[in-house]
Amino acid sequence: MIGMRTGTLPIILFALAACASHTTPPAPPAPPVEQPPATIDGHPHFSQFSMNDRGALALPSPIVFAAGTADLDEAASAQPLWYIHDYLEAKPDVTMVRIEGHGTESGEDALMMTGDRALNVARWLVAHGIKCDRMIAAAFGDTKPIADPSTPDGKAQNRRIDVYNVALRGTLIANLPADGTAPAAVPVCD
Repeated sequence: MIGMRTGTLPIILFALAACASHTTPPAPPAPPVEQPPATIDGHPHFSQFSMNDRGALALPSPIVFAAGTADLDEAASAQPLWYIHDYLEAKPDVTMVRIEGHGTESGEDALMMTGDRALNVARWLVAHGIKCDRMIAAAFGDTKPIADPSTPDGKAQNRRIDVYNVALRGTLIANLPADGTAPAAVPVCD
């Protein structure tokens, strides 16, 4: 009997060791790595889109303009511009979007610059095949801040372009005005 017990002990210990090695939980999966967009014809191409917490299209980076002007920096803005373009191409049921220009300065000139910036984004989209009647450019100036305008970071966040869905299949969403009650807005086709 004693020999049997000591003979089975190494087998039991081996079996326990083998089971213990299989009960170790697997390592958690690595977080997904943000992949750069595919490139088609030398420019980024996007196929997945999302909206931010304000309901605007969540651009991958800010659209950039020359300081103090409405001149679009196309090279620095390539990703967000193509993102908007590809969104409109992928979503034909979205028959109109509002491109909103926002800034940090008050006054009529600053308001008009935000409208010109929105219009220049729309014109870039038209030049790249998006129909002008699918967009309205709206100037909001400093009327809709999203961050503290007294800080440099807040000013940078407030100086932005937002893109909102306005109409689906030719019908205004929630019967709201296409211009979003902007202080100034223009159709892009004019």
